[in-house]
Amino acid sequence: MAEYSQTGILTALLLFTVVTVRDIYVGRSSMTQQDSTGPDLHTQRQNKHTFYTGPVLKFQYCISCGYSKVFQEYSRSISQLYPDIRIEGENYPPKPINKYIGNFISYFKLLAIALIVTGQNPFQMFGMNTPRIWSWGQENKIFSCLMAFFLSNMLETHFLSTGAFEISLNDVPVWSKLQSGYVPSIQELFQVLDNHLKMNQVDKMNFPSP
Repeated sequence: MAEYSQTGILTALLLFTVVTVRDIYVGRSSMTQQDSTGPDLHTQRQNKHTFYTGPVLKFQYCISCGYSKVFQEYSRSISQLYPDIRIEGENYPPKPINKYIGNFISYFKLLAIALIVTGQNPFQMFGMNTPRIWSWGQENKIFSCLMAFFLSNMLETHFLSTGAFEISLNDVPVWSKLQSGYVPSIQELFQVLDNHLKMNQVDKMNFPSP
């Protein structure tokens, strides 16, 4: 282990640095593009929303659960059968406390990896005895960095995942995975939409707008 520990540590540090720089660069690039074209797109969307008076189907789903692909597939199918429906989708927000815990774990992960790679001992700074697991981590920096990375990601995903797949039509809930326990099939969703659209037409006929 001692023969390749230095090379492995440098390789792991370089890998984490490249990934971090890439994420920062991509994030800033996307933000720059949004800032340069944001006002026009926002104005166009506002104009569309202002003049649009048809039905609006809104999806709120858990992105970390992989439901974004389901949303895309359902959106294409619904648009083909109901071209007059405007479809919107967004991430279902987790509980505030879960969001704070997830963010804390993310920052803690970066701090732990930085301390392991640099060889710093935070326990000595506070006058505490060094745990065995920390000593083992200093002797096996590659494995400990990988463990800290993957375990932290698992915990972060656990707290940020909601398992939600909520659907509303004109701000009226028509389906909730949190209540039903499962994601509807496309056939079930078609039936639900058809029933609600027919009810809306009946209401407009019985109570016409002045």
